[in-house]
Amino acid sequence: MHVYLRDEAVDLEMREVEPEGLLSDDSSLIPVAFYADGNESPSFRAFLPPETIVILHQVIRGPVRLGLMAEEPEDPDKEIQAMVGLTIPVEALPPGMVAEAEEGGEQELEPWQTGGVTESWKGDDADDDEDRPRTVMLAFAPLVRIKRRHPSDFAEELADLLESALSGATKPSLEARVERMLGL
Repeated sequence: MHVYLRDEAVDLEMREVEPEGLLSDDSSLIPVAFYADGNESPSFRAFLPPETIVILHQVIRGPVRLGLMAEEPEDPDKEIQAMVGLTIPVEALPPGMVAEAEEGGEQELEPWQTGGVTESWKGDDADDDEDRPRTVMLAFAPLVRIKRRHPSDFAEELADLLESALSGATKPSLEARVERMLGL
């Protein structure tokens, strides 16, 4: 698992949007779009359960630090499927959310929790880690890149993917896949 954390915080706004026929009438998921830094084009879209919406409303109260999590495909021609997340300082977690390490239980950690197999890349100021509070990443929206721009550098690919999304230069994944199939 690769993780890219953006150094600069982003003003993020979450708005409920129309499901555009992609959800059944009996679905409890809520279609939302996320807008970064006042951009009128959405940066990310997601169908989220009400509980996640509540948590996001609690933590998006000012600029947030975003990141991407993704597995690098073995074939460079395969699309990249990533999850956008925001980092939350452990001490600022909403009520009811307790980090597993602080629960005191002797649970077996997932590979992404141990740091052993996760490759993290976040820019040039990685030496500033000691000054940053301990955080957790809350993944909330999928992000797909159909055709890679940096096939030889996955870290650069993730950084470029996130920056493209923040600028509003992304399309819903279904629309992008249809365009690829049609050769557009």
